[in-house]
Amino acid sequence: MGSRFAVSSSGGVARLRMVWGEGRNGIDPVWVDEFGAALAAVEADGSARALLISADGPSFTVGGDMRHFLAQSGRLAEELDDMIGGYHRALSRLAALPLPVVCAVNGAAAGGGLGLVWCSDVVVAAEDAKFATGFAALGLSGDGASSWFLPRLVGLRRARQMILHNRVLTAADALAWGLIDRVVPAAELARVADDTATEMAQGPTVAYGEMRRLLGRSFSADLDDQLRAEQEAIVRCGSTDDAREGVTAFNERRPPKFSGR
Repeated sequence: MGSRFAVSSSGGVARLRMVWGEGRNGIDPVWVDEFGAALAAVEADGSARALLISADGPSFTVGGDMRHFLAQSGRLAEELDDMIGGYHRALSRLAALPLPVVCAVNGAAAGGGLGLVWCSDVVVAAEDAKFATGFAALGLSGDGASSWFLPRLVGLRRARQMILHNRVLTAADALAWGLIDRVVPAAELARVADDTATEMAQGPTVAYGEMRRLLGRSFSADLDDQLRAEQEAIVRCGSTDDAREGVTAFNERRPPKFSGR
């Protein structure tokens, strides 16, 4: 997939891995383009029933590549506009994927790169992981949907601590705040995250996609709109093989065997 990402698939799990470890998986225009291409590969994979996002190197991602920004300092505003526009379009696609997304965070997760964490359904972090926006230290207001997700995940007061005051969270802090789902020893991160993605890939894929869509719109919809959306979604799920299997398995008092259809 190029120098920044590797994409593979097996057992119903699409694996999107950042592999620019020497650059600490920093975001620059090449990264943005390759991220979009990697997502396109995931979207085109008809066998994928879950997505796992992970990273090589000492950091998950440090966010924007400051060396690139320094080189573009004479036209920083224009460069930010071009680069973040593409990144945000890709994040919107990630948030809209009809698949559950699992994220494995090692080392630093920072800046706009936190958008990968925000858009994931299950986040597993190594004990040594750290989370920080870093925007205030750069004189920048932020990107990566941080201003949208953070207040919803942790509340406005804590969101202000991370964005305005640049508070750095340990993995234990992030777990306590509700930013992530699980903390594990670094040596176990890859296995636990892969097991989680594999388990979700065996679930009701269509229903998971509808759940993601419903939860994503819930803060911007009024109650009546959300009730209609729930009704429409559950009717769509009712026509799937998985729904019939789920109802049958419940009545037969056995675990369901979902096919993703």
